[in-house]
Amino acid sequence: MDDHPQEKGSQLLQLFARHGRELRAYARVILPSVDPIDDVMQEASLIIWEKQEQLRCEDEFLPWAKVIVRNVSFRHRRKLVRDRHVFDDELVDRILAEEQAELAENDRSSAEYGALMNCLNKLSDDRKQLILAPYRSAGAVKEIARQSNRSPNSLYKLLQRLRSKLMQCIETELKTEGV
Repeated sequence: MDDHPQEKGSQLLQLFARHGRELRAYARVILPSVDPIDDVMQEASLIIWEKQEQLRCEDEFLPWAKVIVRNVSFRHRRKLVRDRHVFDDELVDRILAEEQAELAENDRSSAEYGALMNCLNKLSDDRKQLILAPYRSAGAVKEIARQSNRSPNSLYKLLQRLRSKLMQCIETELKTEGV
């Protein structure tokens, strides 16, 4: 983040505004009701402001702020522990871990989809049509073979080689992106 205190504060406010909804949603998962969310977010924003020197770059803001929101939320939960409708901390931790795993899986799926689309776009139109044909309809490869005066067997062999090259391309793309 910027070294100038005034600009750093402005950046921090922008980051908090940009990610405020996500932070509120995160607190909502932890808290047993919506009632304390405003208090939690206010307390968390004060702590974020006080500890802004710990933040090294903008990309780290959301995970860093989630830790603060999580700690404040759990502190509020402990105040409400006498209410029998409040889940215990261990269960909430498991729910949060599952949510994080799901988000990581969604990120991986998005990266894989992006790599697939990039690799498909590198193919010529006729190769792309052949790759996609089996997913469009049953018998589509045989229809392409008939139209191009080729044997279905030769197209299936070509399709297998194209799939292999496509997989290699996707793996290369993912390695390049660090996924």
